[in-house]
Amino acid sequence: MDLFGLQSNLNNAAFVISLVTLLLYWVGAAFPRVPLLSELGTAGMAILNLVIAGLLGARWIDAGYFPLSNLYESLFFLAWGITAVHLLASWLAQNPLVGVVTAPVVMAIVSFGSMALPDEMQVPQPLVPALQSNWLMMHVTVMMLSYATLLVGALLALAFLGVTRGQAVSLKGDSLGASTYR
Repeated sequence: MDLFGLQSNLNNAAFVISLVTLLLYWVGAAFPRVPLLSELGTAGMAILNLVIAGLLGARWIDAGYFPLSNLYESLFFLAWGITAVHLLASWLAQNPLVGVVTAPVVMAIVSFGSMALPDEMQVPQPLVPALQSNWLMMHVTVMMLSYATLLVGALLALAFLGVTRGQAVSLKGDSLGASTYR
């Protein structure tokens, strides 16, 4: 099986799916009376998550190590993490605007990884001795997932500030889930 050809196809599919998902979320936000668009955007984000997971899995099998050793692999792992955190935040918030702010970032990361990086940086290379450790998988995975979580949280906070535009906001509850009113 030609894993490099599979990786190239998954790379291209990730770009197309991220573009379509971005358009679905933005058009869905422009026409909120058509909730099907946002639902299709969420489905597109889930499919994108699976496609990127397939790409990373193919690279893992092809290279023989967890794919976090160069910029290309790290970008796609970050994009995968953002899509995973997006799906969780979208499910918890039940708000289609989550995708409006996260889809452009995923699209930018996938676009840069797919088209701007030279082909030499996209090909798996043997690990340097400093990275030939189990700590690569444990440490870098947790670090990249925390970056994805922080990025989605920051985007949602900026979106909240943009939507409220300085209006008075009454908050109910607290971080512990108590139902007190502040």
